[in-house]
Amino acid sequence: MTSLITLPIRLPLEITWRAAKLGVDVLRTVTGLLEHDRADERVPWPADEAVSPDVAEPIVVEAVEHVEAPVDFDAPSEEELAPRHVDREAALAYEAGPSDDVGAEVHVDAPWDGYDRMRAADIVARLRSADAATRAVVRLYEQQGKARSSVLAATA
Repeated sequence: MTSLITLPIRLPLEITWRAAKLGVDVLRTVTGLLEHDRADERVPWPADEAVSPDVAEPIVVEAVEHVEAPVDFDAPSEEELAPRHVDREAALAYEAGPSDDVGAEVHVDAPWDGYDRMRAADIVARLRSADAATRAVVRLYEQQGKARSSVLAATA
């Protein structure tokens, strides 16, 4: 149970740790490759007589003309390019929190006319000859109302 409680804390830490470890491994591999490449390409220094500064030709840089791209002011905007069935406004998909409708609610009417004016002894006497459905309705109604123990015992 505690592992589920600490999961939101442990999961990001574990991901960060593994990403950092991967990054270090990548850096070690890259630096190892670079050191390996440098070791393979060792070239001896040129001899003094091989290159003379008088012989080298100057490098010519050509001028480049600056051209601006024309702006098309009649081009459609992003909203016009989006399909018509796509809604750009944010919509609430789910709202958490307590609801007005917390659960099922059962409302039971009085089992017969004049039930509320009857004494418990009279109701118990009538329940002796009542069918199971009537006893069930009386039990539900009595549990929601007065909850008289003698009437509830007679419905069992």
